[in-house]
Amino acid sequence: MTFHRIFSHACVLACLIAVFVVPGMAQMTGSGLAPTLPSASAASYYYVSKPGELTMQVNVWGYVHNPGRYEVPTSTDLIQLLSFAGGPIQDAKLDEVKVTRFLKRDTGISRGEFFVNLEELSKVDQAKLVLYPGDTIYMSHSAWVNLRDVFTVITTLAIVATAVSQIYIASAYRSN
Repeated sequence: MTFHRIFSHACVLACLIAVFVVPGMAQMTGSGLAPTLPSASAASYYYVSKPGELTMQVNVWGYVHNPGRYEVPTSTDLIQLLSFAGGPIQDAKLDEVKVTRFLKRDTGISRGEFFVNLEELSKVDQAKLVLYPGDTIYMSHSAWVNLRDVFTVITTLAIVATAVSQIYIASAYRSN
């Protein structure tokens, strides 16, 4: 096989990898704290209050339409906050919404976390829906998202392997 053929096959392979593998791998490298979403943008700050209302700042992360920092009335509850954030996106895990709260104590600051099951809203203790200044709400994604991403990468790798084998078979056939 000549250098020219080897070089052209390597270029085709590099193009295939750039088109199929790299985008799939970029989706897999997320930390889980700030997932890569089609609608995700740079850090966002939202002010949702009437003039003169007493407000507090809370954070919404994860699988909602508009994650970011929200300044909301102190009477806002968890359901209202998630509604301000545009609600959950597809594949959001409604049965485990995590609320992280920092509490000031005599000994310092402690962190508390609890989960709220919003799929069975009628069974939720109303006290768990109350928000406090500085709360961080995280809506995770279902396990299906991870499985779907793994299959996407496997499929892409299979396509690239098939293309490479076809190039190799074609070049071997031509040399005979």
